[in-house]
Amino acid sequence: MHYGRFIQGKDDLKDVNASEIVAKIGKGETVDLDHARILGDLNIGKLNLPNRSIRRTDLETKSLGLEDSISIIASIIKITNSEIQGVTNFGEAAFSQEFDFSGSRFKDIADFRGSKFDGPTDFTGTQFSEEALFSGTQFTGGALFEGCLFDGWADFLGFRVIGHAQFRRCQFNKRADFLRSRFSGYTVDFSESEFRGQTIFRRSMFCEDTYFCRCVFIGDLDFSGSQFKGDVLTFKHSEFSKPKSQEDACRRAKNISEKNGDREEAGYHFDREMDARRRQRPWYLRYPELVFIQMIFGYGVHPWRLMTWWGIIVTSFAFLFWVAKGIEGATIFDCIKFSFATAIAPGYIASVINPGNSGYRLVSEYHALAMAETIIGTFLWAGFIATFARKYMK
Repeated sequence: MHYGRFIQGKDDLKDVNASEIVAKIGKGETVDLDHARILGDLNIGKLNLPNRSIRRTDLETKSLGLEDSISIIASIIKITNSEIQGVTNFGEAAFSQEFDFSGSRFKDIADFRGSKFDGPTDFTGTQFSEEALFSGTQFTGGALFEGCLFDGWADFLGFRVIGHAQFRRCQFNKRADFLRSRFSGYTVDFSESEFRGQTIFRRSMFCEDTYFCRCVFIGDLDFSGSQFKGDVLTFKHSEFSKPKSQEDACRRAKNISEKNGDREEAGYHFDREMDARRRQRPWYLRYPELVFIQMIFGYGVHPWRLMTWWGIIVTSFAFLFWVAKGIEGATIFDCIKFSFATAIAPGYIASVINPGNSGYRLVSEYHALAMAETIIGTFLWAGFIATFARKYMK
């Protein structure tokens, strides 16, 4: 899987001094660069810019140490498919115009802490080689981070976005921290992303539908204290290296699906939750549960899996009776009919205890085998009925 769009070689880039860009921003002029190599630190902290007051949360002022004023940036800033070699500091600034770093690579620390983005903002395909600092940032027009690569710490602590939060196909190679973040106004989409370090969404707020489909979680995943107010929370087809993380995530998704009446999604996440709980048990309980409870009974959410196993049992016993000639004068088709009847308790009475009614006579040495089939078949049949009713008849 390829993350980002930065694929050009060094010879394709035009050298530009960072001081030239900073000077343009100080004058409110448009910055529009493509396939550029930015030499030096891209730092607006020393500019004498107008500022205005901004309402900060307690987290931003007390924990992050952000000021209650913010510098005003009037420039349109577009630096696409480029390489920024020095430290980038766009912290505690208000951007009201277009801000686009799509396809670019930050070779050093990228600092956007405490900034506010009111215009169109695009980090699609951006690569962050070192720390990506977005703690306390606000996006009022959505946040586009699709296909980003975070090689260093991804710091989104207290991150706030109004609009679509797009983090599809991102790769977080180290810690991803979304502690106490707030997503509101539209969907939140982290589908097909990889989280290779500790991932924290503790005490975050998701006000709309949230998608973590086909994600990979290699480290610990923490959603403790988070709130999900949308109709959808899904981890469908996602992989978890830590069973405890899978259990917690899938339980949350199951509860939300049940609350909103989506039995299909609730059943899927219940199955994943129970699988995670099984994987945390001692081996002598884990493997029997895998075979009998998960693979065969499907934790009560897979009726057709039970029906399939019932068919396998019927066919297997029929083949045994036929090969061993356990039924006098019976063809393979007769053995299948006999096995079908025996797998249902009333059929056992007709075919074994009172064989005159069925026309088949079971060799006495195989009565125990027929009894075993009756016990197994009855459990599977009863399980199918209960599971089918639970899934479709509520």
